[in-house]
Amino acid sequence: MSCPTCEVLRDQLAYSEKERRELLAQLLDKGKTEPPPEQKPEEFIPITPQHVPWRVRQQLMEQEDRKAAELLRQSAKDIAALEQELGVNKAVERGPSGGVKVEVK
Repeated sequence: MSCPTCEVLRDQLAYSEKERRELLAQLLDKGKTEPPPEQKPEEFIPITPQHVPWRVRQQLMEQEDRKAAELLRQSAKDIAALEQELGVNKAVERGPSGGVKVEVK
């Protein structure tokens, strides 16, 4: 009969050898069983400069303002056409925010 320490060491050695064999088998079989995964070609995104010169930024802001002003003019025309179509009286007083003034009695 052997001591308990020797038994523990034998068990650990057997476990270690089993694990080593499994890892070795996986490494040797890896090339045979699994073909390498196909890689899609990556689409590269061009690097854009972080700093935008003031003139360029100013032109972009002016373009946005022109578009916003055009949309406001167009919406005002649409509203006027809709009011005319519905027969809304244009003599209605408007408040500072553009809303209809209502007299409270």
